[in-house]
Amino acid sequence: MGSSLVTGIDINNHSIKAVVLKPVGELYAVVGYKELPITDDIFTDNHTLEYQKTVKKLKELRKGLPFGCRHAAISVPDNTVISKVLQIESDLEGREKEFSIYQTFAHQSPFPIEELSLDFIKLDDKRFGNGSTTSYQVYATRKEVVESRSQALTKAGFRPVMVDTQAHGLLHIWQLATRLYPEKQSWIMIDIGVNQTSLGLIPQSGIPFFKDIAFGTQALYQAGHIGEHTTPFASAEQTQAFTVNLIERLKRQFQLYASANSLQALRGIWLMGEGAETPMLAEQLERHFQLACETLNPLALFENKASNKRYKSMGSHAFGIAAGIAVSGVKWQGVKHVASN
Repeated sequence: MGSSLVTGIDINNHSIKAVVLKPVGELYAVVGYKELPITDDIFTDNHTLEYQKTVKKLKELRKGLPFGCRHAAISVPDNTVISKVLQIESDLEGREKEFSIYQTFAHQSPFPIEELSLDFIKLDDKRFGNGSTTSYQVYATRKEVVESRSQALTKAGFRPVMVDTQAHGLLHIWQLATRLYPEKQSWIMIDIGVNQTSLGLIPQSGIPFFKDIAFGTQALYQAGHIGEHTTPFASAEQTQAFTVNLIERLKRQFQLYASANSLQALRGIWLMGEGAETPMLAEQLERHFQLACETLNPLALFENKASNKRYKSMGSHAFGIAAGIAVSGVKWQGVKHVASN
């Protein structure tokens, strides 16, 4: 079973979260999940990780996960990734196609191409390209951002299989939720973290809508560490101020969505993340935006094969990005195995 397990890992300034998934038919099962608080700053100024501190934490994390969890997928912040749509000649194949993508991207990149890690996917959207060209969505980030994560994972005993953006992690959870609740295709997913709030959905146009807001629950907690074993310390006034500030920021993002998706209005809001259960938040969002609003436990979207005794005391609303990154890893493993058969 161990070879089919993938651990999705999401690292931020306050904790490392991990969710272990295994494929079950076309869906997934949760085998385990874990959060470790971080007290030392493990990030450098350029979004790479302090090697020794990160390895130590990842080794500690691995001890708390089910036996056999070697394959790992890990997140990178969205602001470290450059994304472009490129048109490439349709008759190119294999290495020629890859060379053309790299060469075309190099002419548009603010960084030297040799300093970047690139990935690309073919776009089927008819609005991009024409008969003589094929369109590709290209993602690039500095090699040191990827290597600092993959090297730390390897040293800690993991086998890195995928590095993906936090945006893709959130959108994987949105896709799972709308698969279970198809009547909620026009609901937006909002992940309220400690110092960042992310929101996204994939409208009928097929072009994902995703935004990060530099605002989170930090103000609602006592000074000091925010993590698995702390309790909120916020007065009613602080909670209300937080809610008002969040609404103002969401209002701007909802207006951006509406301007680009006039034919598909938002119908509801899913909340997850550390701030999902902030008192009266769902009710106030519902009242202000006139939209249905519900908290979402992302782990409830999966078949549960985790030990209830082991995990019952852990809040699971905050594991959405890690779970979505694990989905990326499982999908990649599936594609790789199909390609090798």
